[in-house]
Amino acid sequence: MVSTCSFSPGKWAAIPVRVITRAFPRLNAASWDLQYKLGLWDYLDLTQSTGFELFEVVEEYAPMASILDLGCGTTANLPLTPGRFRHYHGVDISEKAIERARQLRRASATYETADILTYVPQEAYDVILLREVIYYLPLTKVGQLLRRLSTFLTPNGVILIQIWAGDKNSGLLGAMKASALPVMVEKTLGPGPGHPTVYLLGKPENTAEALDSHAS
Repeated sequence: MVSTCSFSPGKWAAIPVRVITRAFPRLNAASWDLQYKLGLWDYLDLTQSTGFELFEVVEEYAPMASILDLGCGTTANLPLTPGRFRHYHGVDISEKAIERARQLRRASATYETADILTYVPQEAYDVILLREVIYYLPLTKVGQLLRRLSTFLTPNGVILIQIWAGDKNSGLLGAMKASALPVMVEKTLGPGPGHPTVYLLGKPENTAEALDSHAS
């Protein structure tokens, strides 16, 4: 479920499918499995450039983090270099995507097939990633999801949301801000327009503490 360019056959092909299927988890899972089987998202595995910049943000605010990646896809475009994180757990609704992720045999990484809208982690995480994922969720559920996810963060944990050309997605930004979680950081990855924007959301009671800790 992770996109790295502004136009792709996979993204446009998925639009009418997700309108029909997103209300039915089993049908939604089947549609994503089919898209991965047809290779609609294979182009995502060709580069890790944006992934490196994203991981730099993770390391800046949560060094050696435990990471939960929701809607992780195959994870091939995320540089999970040993020694840069404590543990990584990827979750995706597509069994095909998770199978490919497991085939990478990365150290300190585990994977699980589940619907992220209802997924309940078994532990708290320093960082929860939503990389180019909230496009595929009902906007009315984004705020509720983010509030729920904030309860699975460690005391100074953060939610990191990546949106392609965030300044052009006012609907997504509005849905994100409806969570009432404070936006601690907004940063564009890559030079110029047409690149992903990352938003770092904190738990309300920990925002000032986390920023003070980073500044020191």
